[in-house]
Amino acid sequence: MALKIELKPNERILLGDCVVTNNGQRTRLMVEGKVPILREKDIMSLGSANSLAKLIYLAVQFIYTAKRPQDHHALYVRLADEFVKRAPSAKPYIESINNRILTGEPYKALKEARKLIAYEKEHLDMHYASNAYAKTAIDTAGPRELEANLLLQAAAKLQAVHDSWRDKPSGLDDAILYNRRLWTVFLDAVTSEGNRLPAAVRENIRRLGVFVMGETFSLMTNPKPDHLTSIIKINRGIAAGLRGKA
Repeated sequence: MALKIELKPNERILLGDCVVTNNGQRTRLMVEGKVPILREKDIMSLGSANSLAKLIYLAVQFIYTAKRPQDHHALYVRLADEFVKRAPSAKPYIESINNRILTGEPYKALKEARKLIAYEKEHLDMHYASNAYAKTAIDTAGPRELEANLLLQAAAKLQAVHDSWRDKPSGLDDAILYNRRLWTVFLDAVTSEGNRLPAAVRENIRRLGVFVMGETFSLMTNPKPDHLTSIIKINRGIAAGLRGKA
């Protein structure tokens, strides 16, 4: 059965690895087939993930939208373990999310993660503590380390393809899809109104993102190792900067 979606003017949805924006009047879509779909109100960006529960939601969102969900399991487990350490009474909420992930129901896992966010907000001590955790992470090393790790992971996938390049490079489609999804998240974060980075930094990242997307398109239409080299260099350079090694 086709899924019916009604979009308000300028509303966005995540459809697979693409962001679809409704320009103009209210629109109704009929989506057939199996593809990850998230309405704008359900999308968590890196800039919005300002508490531990929201970081967990973001990790589950990665699992839901990824072609290889297992690539993001370690991140989710690390965040979930941290949450239970800080709030043992939240264990049933974490277990509910775990069960949905283990049974291959990541969209339902997102719904369970929403309950965790509500729990965090209701329990003020936990809310303040997790906000402090997220703020410290965002302002110092946490999410920056997360972003750096994701960029390095994407670079490693691309490097593996580059190093084994043949007439038909193995793993190219998966590697560029992973990197494209990652940069879609970054571009959404730096262009959001609530982003606190200096305008010059945001513009620089936006320009790099546009370049990466252009190189990605070239790889999809006329694949050459040189395009991989450019993207790998950018990913590793930004990751080094996030880790304070640039």
